[in-house]
Amino acid sequence: MKMKMKLVALAAMVAAGAASAQSSVTLFGIVDVGVSHYSVSGGQSVTKMTANGYNSDRIGVRGQEDLGGGMSASFWLEGAMSPQDGTASGLSFTRRSTVSLAGNWGELRLGRDYTPSFWNLTIFDPFGTNGVGTDIAMAAKAAVKDPTFVRSNNAIGYFLPSHLGGFYGQVQYAFSNKTADKTGQYQGLRVGYAAGPVNVALALGNTATQTKSDANPEINTMNIGGSWDFGVAQALAMYDDSKYDNGTMPYHLKTYLIGGLVPVGAGQIRASYGNLKVTGTGGAAPEASQWALGYVHNLSKRTALYATYAHLSNKNGANLSYGGLTATGGASGNGYDLGIRHSF
Repeated sequence: MKMKMKLVALAAMVAAGAASAQSSVTLFGIVDVGVSHYSVSGGQSVTKMTANGYNSDRIGVRGQEDLGGGMSASFWLEGAMSPQDGTASGLSFTRRSTVSLAGNWGELRLGRDYTPSFWNLTIFDPFGTNGVGTDIAMAAKAAVKDPTFVRSNNAIGYFLPSHLGGFYGQVQYAFSNKTADKTGQYQGLRVGYAAGPVNVALALGNTATQTKSDANPEINTMNIGGSWDFGVAQALAMYDDSKYDNGTMPYHLKTYLIGGLVPVGAGQIRASYGNLKVTGTGGAAPEASQWALGYVHNLSKRTALYATYAHLSNKNGANLSYGGLTATGGASGNGYDLGIRHSF
């Protein structure tokens, strides 16, 4: 009942926005549900219904007001949802919660948002950091509990305007909001160039901590990504080097990915190969690699069917796996997604 009332409230906001000629409010979302199978060498496997196989499930409301003189104000509230069981995380807007002021000078944005150092990971991944084909850098960064590798809270961001001849960029600073404790404080920037067939960008990020430890390291990230559209296919590549300073034995998590997107009629073939290596821990460097292949068939601009298969290999103590399974002794993993995505 609470969920129904919240959706009614959102619909009322949309109707109120539509009544103003100089402002607009839009209710939007994505519903993506599929069936996935995961296994590791040695016999462990699971098949289950999943979400986010092609795009991340979400529901949100956004709006913009024209302030005149080329100025505008806007808001964006976006929350995660799980259509396979009907939950919506209490409709909390943890995917994005921002208010902005924009003009021909650029955009000032405040709230919870993507960090600059995350954008290259998702834009230059053929699978968009979704589903079993996601770049293995995502699983590795989550495993070391990097709190800001995707989003930051309490952030102030600035985006360059779009009329700079293909150049774009952003800077972001996020407060820790802890008394006399800078843990979780983030600062980063991203600069890039996109024109014609080419898109390339460099990003830097720093996540601070009050006391360095394995659970709360200071993190410095540098990544670079690019793509080139040849018409018949688009090539993508990304490299990320993240240093984790735990106060005793700092180590680096280095990952690279190469991939491609190939349009085929109403569909698209997606493929990638990724590798990660942990250096600085002493002894043999843990390493993992993954290749993934998928196909998306667009039934319309808003509805698509998709299938993805991925294979993961571990060595030197790496233990990445799919679907929460346990990979020990260098076990390899396999997984596939079959699903449907609809956006509104």
